[in-house]
Amino acid sequence: MTRGPLLAWALATLVLAAFSIYSAGSVTHGFPAYYTAARLLLDGALGPSAYDDAWFGAYLQQLTGSNIREIFTPNPPTMALMALPVAALGAQPARAVWLFASVACFAAAVFALARERERRDGAVPVASLLLTLLAPAVFTNLRIGQGYLIVFALFAAAVIACARRHDGRGGVALGLLLGLKTSGTALVVVLAVQRRWRAIAVAMSVAAALALIVTPFIDATMWWRYPDVVRSFVQRPSGSVTAYQTTLSLFRRLCVADPVWNPSPAASCAPVAFAIPYALLAVALLVTVVAVRRSPRATAGLAAAAVLSLLALPASAEVHFVLLGIPLLLIPLRPWELALIGALLIVPLEITAERFTSGWWVLLAYPRLYAAWLLWAASVRELSSVARR
Repeated sequence: MTRGPLLAWALATLVLAAFSIYSAGSVTHGFPAYYTAARLLLDGALGPSAYDDAWFGAYLQQLTGSNIREIFTPNPPTMALMALPVAALGAQPARAVWLFASVACFAAAVFALARERERRDGAVPVASLLLTLLAPAVFTNLRIGQGYLIVFALFAAAVIACARRHDGRGGVALGLLLGLKTSGTALVVVLAVQRRWRAIAVAMSVAAALALIVTPFIDATMWWRYPDVVRSFVQRPSGSVTAYQTTLSLFRRLCVADPVWNPSPAASCAPVAFAIPYALLAVALLVTVVAVRRSPRATAGLAAAAVLSLLALPASAEVHFVLLGIPLLLIPLRPWELALIGALLIVPLEITAERFTSGWWVLLAYPRLYAAWLLWAASVRELSSVARR
């Protein structure tokens, strides 16, 4: 990187390291779910009961000696592998190691993405770099010890490797995403359109290997339960809360009344609350596929796939939106686009999602969601401009 972006990256990384030290001693929700799942796996006790939120929560509290409430749902059994390297430690030392590893992986991934942008288009804008590194979503991951800084690093590794035509390495990173978090499905679609069959084959092999590795140490009926658990989770009335910055949550909030979770919707339109979000995602995927076919070698297609992988998640909260750093760093944005997207990514959810919770005011409660759709549109526009050159 050139001097300006390099200095910004170094200073921001120091800020994140300092914040991780500050957060290491805290006891919060987030990390204990990974830790508890890993301990269950280590003890040979991971089974379908982990999908019972009350049972898992009680075991977590017993294990950590806290009153924290967390759930394992809707993760696949293989998610328990993520914290396995620290599972032999006590809960607090494990959290500290997890946070420092998260910062290291995240900072290295951002550095690599900035180098990739520099290789293609010149130096990455400092504003994009700082927005990626210091967005509220990053600090939320560190404050509660969530795993999406590590997920970001895997996504970045997959995108960079595939952009450089290192399909084997990209497939390994993508396979870890698919296996550990069932994430990155849109990336598989884009790679298929680009006829990157080796990357897909390696990804599927790695994901299958993770499943095979974990299955002898768990109650294998978890795999049969997992699809139903995901479906049930998506249909929970709590899915309409504005903390979930998803297209599905937005339309459920507008359309589906619930005496506890949504007593004042804008309209009575429940039949379309599920149909419209899935239709929008299908159209967005189709538009991306058409754009990638016209410009098959463009990195923007991989960036668009990263955004779509996020938009496809049924319950994306603040922590998930670190993934938007990938298109932020890779896609050239106009100044007004960067300013608008930056505002949507940094505005506190306390004055949006937590304040505008009823009627048509709900449209003001989803800034992170709007930022994601804008970055997807910018990625597709970049694909189209590459095709015209």
